[in-house]
Amino acid sequence: MSIVSVVACWRRLGASGSGVELFVGVAFCLQAMTFTIGSSAVAEGEHTPPEVKQVEIWAVRDPQEAAAIALAGELGYYKDEGLNATIRWIVSGTDMASLVASGQINFAGESALTSAILKDKGIDIRYVMPTSNIAGTQCVVVGPNLKIGSPKELEGKKIGMAAGSGVAIAIGNMAKQYGVDYTKLVFVNLQPPDQAPALSRGDIDAMAVWQPWALAGIKLGGKLYFTGNRSYIEGKEQPVNWMYLDGGLNVPGKFLEKNPNTVKAVMRALLRATDYINNNPLERSAELLSQPLNVPKEDLVPIMKQNIYSADIDQTVVDGLTELMAFGADPKIGWTGKKFTPKDVYDLRFLKELAPEHVKASGF
Repeated sequence: MSIVSVVACWRRLGASGSGVELFVGVAFCLQAMTFTIGSSAVAEGEHTPPEVKQVEIWAVRDPQEAAAIALAGELGYYKDEGLNATIRWIVSGTDMASLVASGQINFAGESALTSAILKDKGIDIRYVMPTSNIAGTQCVVVGPNLKIGSPKELEGKKIGMAAGSGVAIAIGNMAKQYGVDYTKLVFVNLQPPDQAPALSRGDIDAMAVWQPWALAGIKLGGKLYFTGNRSYIEGKEQPVNWMYLDGGLNVPGKFLEKNPNTVKAVMRALLRATDYINNNPLERSAELLSQPLNVPKEDLVPIMKQNIYSADIDQTVVDGLTELMAFGADPKIGWTGKKFTPKDVYDLRFLKELAPEHVKASGF
């Protein structure tokens, strides 16, 4: 209760109460005010200042993995937590593991798969929270000159894709469903910015990439063929379940144990940013994100609609990540030398402390 509220309470009681009632009422109001101030102080006290105030958060510059990370900066949420945060942008998530392995990164906005890849190399890394399910923005776009009657006709065709991209999972599951020989697909290692021009020139027949790079290919005459959860193969949009892929926060174990309050501060900022996305029109978030993500607002809105922004870890998420890690452990893929499980990479202590409602799967 604020001082203004106490004054208002005093006036109401003074207008209608007896002397005794007035005395008791004002005492009640003052007691309530004292309780509220005390509670607020306790709440503030729970936010122990971060051990490290200058932090760098590395992320892929796209609206899938970086929406909450960038938005927390634009809205001042890091500053609210006592942090001076700098976002370091990279082009492809396939580069993140090697960057973290260098020992120079303490916060990596990437999939839990990144933690598995690093753990496979003996590096202690923890996945502390998801921020998004990005399967809907992992796309395969066929070129304007490719007349394709069925997915089988992709065999022998050149598909531009950054080596190690998660969208390969969707391609693999699509291939199983339609009887496509995956080994006959010809993958050309191209970074996302290079794919749309290559598609337009006819150097590749299709591109496998995430947004907003897929949209660039479509604008140059390409056709969206399928995504991780939507298929247009048969001429109409159909839901599919060809992959799960997440965006989230990875933190080296050594940094986490030494600086728990810093990690919690970053997590609180990301949780607030995720809530902002879900509780406001997407146009507001797109307006704020357009400049830092370098994507026009009119493109961001439809792209963001394809993502699910959430810190939830339910059984569907656990099952999807289990499949993702099994795929990565396939010797033909080789992301990891052994099969990892979500329990191997999740460290949900802080998420359960800060927002326990998001941890819905049993066993965590």
